[in-house]
Amino acid sequence: MADLVTEYLGLQLPTPLVLASSALSNRVDNLEMAEGHGAGAVVLRSLFEEQIEAADSALEEELGRGAESNPEARTYFPPQRVGPHEYLSLVERAKRALEIPVIASLNCAAPGSWTGYARDIEQAGADALEVNLYAVEADPTVSSADIEARYLEVVRAVRGAVKIPIAVKLSPYFTSLAHFAARLDEVGANGLVLFNRFLQPDLSLEKMAAIPTLTLSAPSEALVPLRWIALLHGRVRAQLAASTGVYDAAGALKAICAGAQVVQLASSLVKSGIPHLGKMLAGVEDWLDKRGATLESLRGSLSQRAVQDPGAYERAQYVHLILSQNI
Repeated sequence: MADLVTEYLGLQLPTPLVLASSALSNRVDNLEMAEGHGAGAVVLRSLFEEQIEAADSALEEELGRGAESNPEARTYFPPQRVGPHEYLSLVERAKRALEIPVIASLNCAAPGSWTGYARDIEQAGADALEVNLYAVEADPTVSSADIEARYLEVVRAVRGAVKIPIAVKLSPYFTSLAHFAARLDEVGANGLVLFNRFLQPDLSLEKMAAIPTLTLSAPSEALVPLRWIALLHGRVRAQLAASTGVYDAAGALKAICAGAQVVQLASSLVKSGIPHLGKMLAGVEDWLDKRGATLESLRGSLSQRAVQDPGAYERAQYVHLILSQNI
């Protein structure tokens, strides 16, 4: 039987399949089920800035009501930061319930107060922290250099605030993703998660308004992270995690061949159920056993640095494909 033990972010995982940050990772019973079906680690659902701001606003409103009736009402409340208490409780409960690593996830919009929440998460017992750079940058007065500098400042601040390993979850929408990945190396990122998948709003003609939509990823979406993992493998120190579009054992194996250390799963488990993780794991084991291969021998074997035709990942292959089509 193939040895599936995997090292990720300095942590030892029993397998390379990880429950990704998603609606599924917001409940301890789901986390336990994922562990039971072979997950090597779990990433908790992200704590977003809006959640903290909403909680702070609610408390401020309550304190304001008390202050109107009694000028000393605020003194009855001890100094505290209110907001992610439920999240910190989830971290603590997950750590008590699971033997596999628990990775928290934080959506950082700016340094400063976020470093405090990163410390809180570390103190709650998280084994690692995923810095989720989920933001749609739409201000035409802000340059790509400004955006990248702000992100680097966030990661640098979080890195300086905690001792646990941190991974950075990215979108593919960078002018020079490889350069930015190298800069993240410089500020101390231990891992890169490729990629974040933005939820796209739709337009309602009945309501004449933008409405939120939630669509699961498709297997074809795995091609973007697959390409970039293959391009970055061996070129950055940070370990690479594949995320988006992996639905079966073949998809997981391809990501590992490209150079992924672990494969994060969300949409496939939302669609097929958490037990599907076990089926994928069995498929990975079977494939390795039939070929007498190991995860380490497979990892990066089809990265750009390893393949005979490195142009397959770049412009040359695109030109070749277009010229070969009879259209």
